[in-house]
Amino acid sequence: MNEAYPYWLSEQMLSGVRRFNIDAYLVALEGWRRGLSLKFYGEPSEETDLQLIGYDPIGKTFSLSSENKMHFFNRSRGDKVANEAVEIGSSKMETKNYLNQAGIPAPEGFEFTTEDGLEEVIHSALELGFPLVLKPTFGSLGKGVIANIQTEDALRDSISYVTSEFDYTDFIIERFIEGEDVRVYVVEDQVVGATKRIPANVTGDGINTIEELIHLKNEKRKLNPQTATRLIKADQGITNHLALQNLQLDHVPEKDEVIYLQGQSNISAGGDSIDATNELSGDAENTAIKAVRAIPGLSHAGPDIIVNEDGAVVIEINITAGISLHTFPLYGEQQNIAEKIIDHYFPETKGAASKSNQIYFDYKTILELLRSKSIKQMEVADAPVGELYAKRYVISGKVQGVGFRRWARKQAIAKGLHGYTRNLKNGKVVIVVAGVDEEAVDGFKDICREGPQKAEVEDVQVYSWDKQVKVGFEIRNEKRKPKKKRN
Repeated sequence: MNEAYPYWLSEQMLSGVRRFNIDAYLVALEGWRRGLSLKFYGEPSEETDLQLIGYDPIGKTFSLSSENKMHFFNRSRGDKVANEAVEIGSSKMETKNYLNQAGIPAPEGFEFTTEDGLEEVIHSALELGFPLVLKPTFGSLGKGVIANIQTEDALRDSISYVTSEFDYTDFIIERFIEGEDVRVYVVEDQVVGATKRIPANVTGDGINTIEELIHLKNEKRKLNPQTATRLIKADQGITNHLALQNLQLDHVPEKDEVIYLQGQSNISAGGDSIDATNELSGDAENTAIKAVRAIPGLSHAGPDIIVNEDGAVVIEINITAGISLHTFPLYGEQQNIAEKIIDHYFPETKGAASKSNQIYFDYKTILELLRSKSIKQMEVADAPVGELYAKRYVISGKVQGVGFRRWARKQAIAKGLHGYTRNLKNGKVVIVVAGVDEEAVDGFKDICREGPQKAEVEDVQVYSWDKQVKVGFEIRNEKRKPKKKRN
């Protein structure tokens, strides 16, 4: 079992699902497990004016509905968040203005564009005083962010680097605040998750070089669905940061020596994530909650704060914040943020999914269908709501080549059961059936013993089944090893 996954999820469920699609899947799965109807959209739906972000909305836009209401979502953000809030949040400077108006601590800074004169920008930065942070006004994922700039020469080099390496034209320079970098998730007036982020780093073993240690750490990051596509890259940014420490990639750190590879702590830049939900001070919690309140039409979001001995300072607010950061931290307790989001939109369903952790739907196939353009939207079959009861039956006798699996599938669907069937190499057939009706699951043994007309069943062995079950019933084929080519 992969310990990166919490008890309500599994590696099987998230197979092939990456990056922001994970956020959409987590929220959709939680609502669907509560008995809400779920529909995914390939293109923005004409049924809603929900503002979308990102270049690829496929699989990230969906609706959840009950008999009484419907809500639309884009990744982790639902339609209770006003489009005005999304527009404000897209600009770090405009967000800062709202925070200042509300009296919420935020670092001093100013905006500039690539059209402005460099010397004028440098002059304004020197008036702010070092250390400084340089970042794109409309950027995300830590791209183009350079933190803890200590000198004028370093500032000039940083401006030259970000303006030549990235497509951004609008930037912010602000004071660098020392302290712990924490991403908080707020729903209404409650902090439901907090994750401390540490810049990309490696710990020496006295044997391997920094470059080799990066490779070893990436092997661990690949096991975590949130960091699997956010590996540490030994690029120019890392070599520049190492140079500031008079180090190179071929340096061998001493045992237990920690070497920081980046200045910023974004997970997308290879940073570490550590759950800090139960460690956050009351002052820091209040600052995060007030920051979300300060943006008109915002009811849930992810403020980034710096916490130090003087209190908490808000760096920015992520309106469509990634929640997989809190669900899959590299270290510490896993937080079910999706649960709190669905509580916010459908409070009447609170707790309805507590016994439905085994059931899931095939999100990967939905993505493939939507991306193929063969369908514009797809409704997911309703989930069996309640505690799932499951059995694994192994049938022996004359059971292969007689239509047993197709027959079993028809019987399972008629009984409203979920699971799969497949042939085994030893000539037997295995059937896994699950449902909320215990009698129907147990009674399937007699159905297996009966079999189709051409079958001759000799024995049915019964086993318990506590693994996840995909909604619906499928026929699986035994994967055959490819034959070796003859010379």
